[in-house]
Amino acid sequence: MYFKNRFVSYLVSGSFLLSVVSCTKKLDTNLNNPNSITTNAISGKDVFPNALQNTVYAINANAFIYSSASAIPVQTTVGISTLTNEWMGIWARTTSYSASGTQYQVEVFVLNNGFGDNFWGSIYHNLSDYNFVASKSATGSILPGAAIVMKALLFQDLVDIFGDIPYSQALSGTITTPVYDKATAIYADLPLQLDSAMALINASQATADDAADILFKGNKADWLAFANTIKLRVLLRQVPNAATAAALQAEVSKTASYGYLTAGVDATINPGYKDATSQQSPFWATFGFQVGGTTNPYQPNTFYIANQTIIDYLSAVSDPRLGYLYKAAPAGGYAGNYLGDADNAKQVSALSTIGAGILKSPSMSGVIMTASEGLFLQAEAAQRGLISGNYLSLFNQAVAESFRYLGVPNDAAAAAAYISTSTDDRVNPAAAADPIKTIIYQKWVANAETDGLEIWSDYRRTGYPDRSNPSVNPAASVNVIPKRLLYPLSETAQNTANYNGQNQKNSDIYTKIFWGR
Repeated sequence: MYFKNRFVSYLVSGSFLLSVVSCTKKLDTNLNNPNSITTNAISGKDVFPNALQNTVYAINANAFIYSSASAIPVQTTVGISTLTNEWMGIWARTTSYSASGTQYQVEVFVLNNGFGDNFWGSIYHNLSDYNFVASKSATGSILPGAAIVMKALLFQDLVDIFGDIPYSQALSGTITTPVYDKATAIYADLPLQLDSAMALINASQATADDAADILFKGNKADWLAFANTIKLRVLLRQVPNAATAAALQAEVSKTASYGYLTAGVDATINPGYKDATSQQSPFWATFGFQVGGTTNPYQPNTFYIANQTIIDYLSAVSDPRLGYLYKAAPAGGYAGNYLGDADNAKQVSALSTIGAGILKSPSMSGVIMTASEGLFLQAEAAQRGLISGNYLSLFNQAVAESFRYLGVPNDAAAAAAYISTSTDDRVNPAAAADPIKTIIYQKWVANAETDGLEIWSDYRRTGYPDRSNPSVNPAASVNVIPKRLLYPLSETAQNTANYNGQNQKNSDIYTKIFWGR
């Protein structure tokens, strides 16, 4: 069963739990009336696989609505990944489609408070799933610790998008109007939550529940490395504004022995995706083709094409990944549109769509975090002195892992040659006055199309990549990428007093998150 995106409350509803078990063999417990299954008949292992799939949909496959009668996605709102991929020069609109509704808002940077509804509701619902797993899984299982890791990842995402959010009361089970916690306080607590999760994972034993782990298959070492990588990401966000580097270094050192994501270890899920109705991989089912071939694409496949910004960059630095990130145009060569292009100067036959290194197959795994992203985080942390290790070596590995993920032949050798022969400071750290610039530019390419949110966060805290004049839409009078989204419209009705206490204004889209520039 795939995620059907809809707004929900902060609590896990009985109807949702029933929708989850419809994907499991729990229905066999009452063949006469499966709807009579009670919450007590459900355990964490029944919810965890679907929760992981929902995470992939919300973050990576975007916020598209799937009707119950069809597996074809209908675009009713722009997902967080499509939004950020467009803002960060990765994707643009095919000019055969007009800019209207939410797409128009994306291109002119005029966002209302209905824009974030879908993502807000999706993530809080997903958080409720993980909260259930953490409290309703077998003692000693790896699942409680793993669920806390996923909660930390999602809460970080929410803070990075909205700032102050409901946190301490959001998953209480009894409070329906939770207070908004300060973003700084949440960021201070997330490392503690991750430390607790790592302790639980480290103490866990192999159980039958491990079969529900479609991410790391119950592998403790991988879960510990992944959790520690998320913790490192939380700490790195705060570097420009931290009072002292010593405090961050001390926090890093607490769990240094668990390591981080390494070469070849992507955080991806795959419960058995295949080219069948409602069983395609999330990204393929959103941006790929309908069941049975490559002649009938889903609408987003023809809506989103390459942004000319990244085509210009990849061409300028002779990046071998160009043909893997994007498909050559039918007329030959690689070309896209800039964000906000209003005319149809380029025919569809001249435009590049999503490449085979990203849109792999109906059975491709769903991405939560690649090894490349984890290694870029380590490279930056080493360069800043937060962790030990040679940042150049980590950087080289990160680029090589990007080549590997995209399917570039002889990935390690090709990546090494690409870096060493370049004199561009966005490719070769040896040519850079600021190594952070090189790291973030290469991380931008590595995360292109798979993690737009991370790219947007990197830009907001470092200023890289350059996004001056990001839109060519003449209606973009304030041609600056927003720093956050507004709280969703649903909060005005469901959590009125706490929402009003935030005193939000439309101009707050340009109020930085506390860790930003």
